[in-house]
Amino acid sequence: MKYKHFILAVLLVFTALSGLSQEGPGGMNSLRIETGYAFTGSGDLDGFCYYNEFIQPLNNWFSVAPSIGFYSFFNEDEEIDFVEDVKSAGLDITGYFYPVRTDIFDLEAGLGFYVRRWHWVVATGPDVEYSSSELHLAGSSHGDFFVAAPGYTVSLGAIMKTSPRTGISLKGVYQNDTRGIVVATARAGLNISF
Repeated sequence: MKYKHFILAVLLVFTALSGLSQEGPGGMNSLRIETGYAFTGSGDLDGFCYYNEFIQPLNNWFSVAPSIGFYSFFNEDEEIDFVEDVKSAGLDITGYFYPVRTDIFDLEAGLGFYVRRWHWVVATGPDVEYSSSELHLAGSSHGDFFVAAPGYTVSLGAIMKTSPRTGISLKGVYQNDTRGIVVATARAGLNISF
């Protein structure tokens, strides 16, 4: 619970500081809207993600970006009559380093942390049981549970510039939290500078 309040306070401070100046020392602020493919666990749950990210430059080589992200995963195994539906929402803060900047594209490497809340829904068939530390289900039943955990983010990406104020973002992201939930995503989106 303390982690959630701390990270929320950090995100609010960075967002408030970002609003003080429309143009930071390294250029303009940016809003990035991304969506893409995501999978979790050992690859048994795949789905999609959606992210809104506000990027505040600190100088020409570094920026900081608070964001909010949503995930949706679904798995249905007809052979064993088992269904999982997983949704999550999280608050992230990521620092970006730009090792290469040109008039055509920028390369970026990111490192950050997040807090995410997961909602798991599980349904079992007649002869299937489900058991985890949060939920135990007999055959032909369903249930759900919520978990929240902080974690870290590592990303590599590029912004292909289409104009002085717009670009296309392509990024690969790896995330791992304290509960051992691993998420990998491939994202594409629109980067708008203002």
